[in-house]
Amino acid sequence: MIGYLRLPLSWIAHSDRVGIPLMRVAIAIVFLWIGALKFAPYEADSITPFVANSPFMSFFYEHPAEYKAHLTHEGELKPAERAWQTANNTYGFSDGLGTMEITIGLLTLLGVFSRRWASWARRSRS
Repeated sequence: MIGYLRLPLSWIAHSDRVGIPLMRVAIAIVFLWIGALKFAPYEADSITPFVANSPFMSFFYEHPAEYKAHLTHEGELKPAERAWQTANNTYGFSDGLGTMEITIGLLTLLGVFSRRWASWARRSRS
């Protein structure tokens, strides 16, 4: 009975060599995806309440207290509200946040591949 379990248990015991880098790649994909979405106006409009009510981020907006009167539903285009969001720096903040999230995703990928490259380089020198 133990003979049948030896191979699967050995594979599970050594799965961290593959699992941890794959988990880092998955985290990087999520950061890249969410960061790229921040450049779309509907996503910037959607995060407005969170930023306006945050004590740490509301100073990025010009008029954080007035956001409720200018909210739009997802996918809805109202030129007057879009102009207010532009004047409120909603899109500028969202672009900056997206840039930061994409940077985190790229740095995560760089960390995954630099470790792989470093271990490959050490093995090839030996």
